[in-house]
Amino acid sequence: MAASFDDARNIIGGAASERAERSAHDEDLRPLDSAVGRIVKEYIDSPISTPTFDSVAINGYAVIASQVSRATAERPMRLRCMGMMKAGDQPLEVDDRVVDGMVCCIETTVGAAFPTAKSTGRPFDSIVPREHAEVIQEGGSGKILQIIRLPLTSWHKRITGSDFRKGDRILDRGMAIAPKYAMALASVGVRQVSVTRQVRVGVVSIGGELQSTVINQQALRYKIPDATGPFLTAAVREMGEDAEYLGVLPDDANVLTAFIHDKLENNQFDVFVTTGGINKSTPCSVETTICNLGGKIHLQNVAMQPGGSLLFASLPEPISAHTQQSPPSFYGSDPTTPNVWSPQTAAKNISVQPVIFALPGSPIASVCCFRFLVTPYIRALIGMQAESAILARVASTQTATAYSRLYDRPSTTTTSNETIVDGSMDYDTFRHAILKSQHDGVSVEVAKERSPAKASPFASSNCWMHVPRGHMSVGDGDSTNIYPFCSPKS
Repeated sequence: MAASFDDARNIIGGAASERAERSAHDEDLRPLDSAVGRIVKEYIDSPISTPTFDSVAINGYAVIASQVSRATAERPMRLRCMGMMKAGDQPLEVDDRVVDGMVCCIETTVGAAFPTAKSTGRPFDSIVPREHAEVIQEGGSGKILQIIRLPLTSWHKRITGSDFRKGDRILDRGMAIAPKYAMALASVGVRQVSVTRQVRVGVVSIGGELQSTVINQQALRYKIPDATGPFLTAAVREMGEDAEYLGVLPDDANVLTAFIHDKLENNQFDVFVTTGGINKSTPCSVETTICNLGGKIHLQNVAMQPGGSLLFASLPEPISAHTQQSPPSFYGSDPTTPNVWSPQTAAKNISVQPVIFALPGSPIASVCCFRFLVTPYIRALIGMQAESAILARVASTQTATAYSRLYDRPSTTTTSNETIVDGSMDYDTFRHAILKSQHDGVSVEVAKERSPAKASPFASSNCWMHVPRGHMSVGDGDSTNIYPFCSPKS
């Protein structure tokens, strides 16, 4: 009896939750520039307020507002430039006395601090924009300027603490570090972050019909290139996790048992993903392997199309010492002095009990099962929240008529409200499709060809449409749930 799709997700989610607690103890401290795409272990708040000092927001001349408050076209005022400050320069201490009717000023560039008045010890408080000042003399006695309007006293500066305030939340636990967060973290002095250890996934393709990378084969003419294994490996890596393509093995339980046993002994993987070897019409080499290894099957067959024929099981835990190191701080007591990353601060693996997902041999069925059963397991294991669907309006495929004529097949082009995808009372239905942005919103077109063995229609698509069990059809103009091919991490 096949489990419903929802029950299967719950079983898989429960197994991931059990392992996530131990996985959370794994420590991987990464420099910020190599942490993008990784999942943060803890909440990260700003350790400081930024900017840490008032800084100039426009190019011009720093002055004390009270000294030039009477500048008008009728009564222009003269300024004597006493020096220049650029971004990063230490603030100059300036003799702020008015001499011979001329007010002192300092030329500044964007990002510079304000100079300090010698008489009061306070910073200058205003800026005369460069275009508002006329140079009337340059030479041995310095630059003399003339202004006929008041200086800027508000938006001319970036005020201390006007960006991040100390304690502001930058990242929640379980969020992925996108480039925008790398910018935010760097701006407050964080140079390294504690992230979850990458999930280690080993991908194995099974089948005597496939071109093998493990067993020598004399005649390759009628062998099929393995397309699914490389895809699954790439999909895991696209999620930011650690995947290794282990090649093709024959559909032989003894070979598969010895192969996976070796990987278990060396504690190499948290998740095994196999494709093929679970055909109902022949002895199931993967199921036999799980039994040989002393594993426990949690799930066997799911009511979903494509897919359905799959296994999910726990494998014996590697016999190895569980080591753990104390997590270093993200930043020292002085946030502007970042800690230095070294290989010694990288992760020490604390193994979690490995699992195996045995997926169908058909490429599209295998890919569908990976996207909706394996991906949620990995997300839950690293502490990410459950994924939400995108709601899109279904549109008929305008090119279907020409395609159908070419191949002498019934046209799938529809008129309004006619069925685009048939649903079922017995199983959840998935179709690869094309998500498009239209002037009136987001629409989705179902791929015109959906053979489970063809790669070209899948390569032309960019998302999955999900029709839940009990929904008998989805028609032109209906709203439906859409999932992008890759599980988003931010």
